[in-house]
Amino acid sequence: MDANALDFNQLLQRDLDDHRVATSLIPYLLKNRATGPAFFPPIMAVLLPFEDGSPSRFPAFDEPEVVDDQELSWKQVQAGDAFAVRRVIDANGEYHPVNLAQLRWNEHASRLVVLDGQHRAMALLAIDRTMSGRWRGSKGEKFRDFYEKQVQRYLSDEAISSDNVDLLSNVEVPVTVCWFPDRVGDTGHAHEAARKLFVDVNKEAKAPSESRIILLSDAELVNVLTRSMLSALRRTDNDELIPLYAVEYDNPDINTTRPARWSVMTNIHLLKEAVNRCVFGPPKYLTDVTKKISGREKKPDRDAFMRQQLEVSKLFKAEIQDEGFPYRREAIGNEYFPLGKVDVLSERFSETWGIAILTLLSKVAPYAAHARALRRMEAGWSGVEIYASLARDALFGGVGVYWTLKDSYEHYADESRNKPGANRGKPDSDVLRAWEVIEEKESAFEILRAEEYLGSTAEEKREASKAAYLVLNTHACQLGMVMTMGSLWELRKKEFKGKWKLDELSEFAQALARGWNAFFLNNAGKGKARDRRLTFSKTVSDPINQIPKLETARAVYFRYFWLQALATPESWEHVAEWFNGRDGFNKMLSDARGMYLSFCVEERVKALKTSRPGQTDSQRRKAAEELATKTLRKALTNWFFVSETEASDLLSADALASAAQEATTDPDDNGDSIDDDAEDEDTRPLSYEELLDEE
Repeated sequence: MDANALDFNQLLQRDLDDHRVATSLIPYLLKNRATGPAFFPPIMAVLLPFEDGSPSRFPAFDEPEVVDDQELSWKQVQAGDAFAVRRVIDANGEYHPVNLAQLRWNEHASRLVVLDGQHRAMALLAIDRTMSGRWRGSKGEKFRDFYEKQVQRYLSDEAISSDNVDLLSNVEVPVTVCWFPDRVGDTGHAHEAARKLFVDVNKEAKAPSESRIILLSDAELVNVLTRSMLSALRRTDNDELIPLYAVEYDNPDINTTRPARWSVMTNIHLLKEAVNRCVFGPPKYLTDVTKKISGREKKPDRDAFMRQQLEVSKLFKAEIQDEGFPYRREAIGNEYFPLGKVDVLSERFSETWGIAILTLLSKVAPYAAHARALRRMEAGWSGVEIYASLARDALFGGVGVYWTLKDSYEHYADESRNKPGANRGKPDSDVLRAWEVIEEKESAFEILRAEEYLGSTAEEKREASKAAYLVLNTHACQLGMVMTMGSLWELRKKEFKGKWKLDELSEFAQALARGWNAFFLNNAGKGKARDRRLTFSKTVSDPINQIPKLETARAVYFRYFWLQALATPESWEHVAEWFNGRDGFNKMLSDARGMYLSFCVEERVKALKTSRPGQTDSQRRKAAEELATKTLRKALTNWFFVSETEASDLLSADALASAAQEATTDPDDNGDSIDDDAEDEDTRPLSYEELLDEE
């Protein structure tokens, strides 16, 4: 099947790791070992319905019948022209104590899909294709370079006898074949059952990556809703939304603070966090901008908020029947929902919160510029060689090729370093050349992105653009933007009470994007004015961003940055009509500013403990407050065009005291932080001189 033609809710497996097959499984099969023969555990396959190569449903069973065949009596059931299964019965018509059965299927309507053991199956297939010369013309020809030389190397090795090679033709692979007798007819969901089986089988083995769990698991509604955004991007055929290849969803490792690939601007973990905070909440993180993200969250609160955010009461009756099980509407939540009705929930999410989140990631200036640069790179791609095709697939195909090429390159680089001098050097390989192309393209992309975002390819602009995106492409920054939308939507609901409609959320996101773009693009690059496109960067003078570690939970501080940007006159005019005056917005902005200022004070107190050990705590705190206030005042006047007088009023001692009082510990917070373990690249503590920033 073509993975790019599948909806994300149709995925059944993890990405195939050709590098692992070529360097681990094939040598295991072909190399002689003193410990005895190689053995593969059984491969597990499942019979699933397909129509014209796409997932479908099995027809209902015909009436059972007894047939005589091979001198045995069988009880047989048949699902239309898709498949038939029969079991041996005794003289009384009961199933025989010797369990013997036959499964037959029509390959035009059914397929046997490897659910566990696809790498073992690929190892055998690669050996067979190499020995028989059947790589050319096959669908997998572009991946031949991963395998062919490896197989030939081991087949020509003197340690492998001709007898061993001949025995390959007699290899029998044990296969466990599964089928689902209850998943037939119009209400049968065989593919959903297979997805669950994949997760169940693998969760106790080498666990699939978090990305793959999100893509495959139907156990949590948050995963289903996250996938719906990826499916929306796959179906998009215009430039209104970011291209799917700008989203990293195939990372085999856990990387939750920023995307790992240079070509993408966000990843599946950010999309899930956006769903998590805007749809499940809990609401305190949206309604109270002084709350830090920490502590355990109560499932009932999260589920209740989701039902409100998606207006579940308008979607279902009080009780829902799904595959023979009753579901209570008022109990629907992240882990309790009718799988057969999940399309209704996904559609409601997609047309409201889903499109709103994607709108911000697609239309706000820095993200739109990143997407335009990517599209230009794809459109201008040249080269028809296999290595160029592999590199292109790695950047724009999104099926795990990037990570396989990376692993292969690192493997051969390490192998080369360990060889004696005369033999040192990586082999001539399309795989290695493909990775080198990817590395070369990074600088070319940075030039394109600088041109799209800052309007120049000059070296200083490229460096400024790169520094800006080191912040803009983090979860903290992007989630802060999305949570700003969530908080402002809650403010709108509060101000207009019942006079708001969830269906307006998409238009609201469009208005926010226009407002932020008015901020970023105001006098962009003209004269000596500060270039607001660099406002969130940490390398500019008088930066507002004083956050040392850009962990996901720091999104609450970025929410303040996004609110402050929206407060400028040219930005506010784009969103003013959505609120009942400006008092509510100003109160939210003030609370967020006070919370951020308190954070900056605490960071400076930590630094002063090292640089001023002889001072008392009160002396250090007073100095920290002066430093933090001064730094933020300079940022407001230089980047947000707040006057000196206004900035002094906003950051007065009374305002600081009020902020400190409001930023109290949540009574429900048990102190267990959920900050990410992964840290920003620059995690060293700032020196006192850096904090002072007297320049």
